Amino acid sequence: MNGSQVGAAAPAAWLTCCNQSGAPLELPGGRRTVQAAVLGVLSLLVLCGVLFLAGGLLLRAQGLAALLAHERRASCGSEPSGNSGGDDSS
Repeated sequence: MNGSQVGAAAPAAWLTCCNQSGAPLELPGGRRTVQAAVLGVLSLLVLCGVLFLAGGLLLRAQGLAALLAHERRASCGSEPSGNSGGDDSS
């Protein structure tokens, strides 16, 4: 754009120079609906993926917690019947 264009005509000239087709810059209504539908489907896909991964992590954490509780019960059950903490090397 050259410097000879000034005022309100300058931004309008800039828009028309970049938009060679002369068509309006807004999308038609049908295309906008398709974009909204695609965006909705992708959003649901991301949401389901996050829930799936979070559920898997939750199940894994519960499994590890159950394993830790089982080991803790096993170690608590063996302490009273085992050594009292002193050396019995005699």
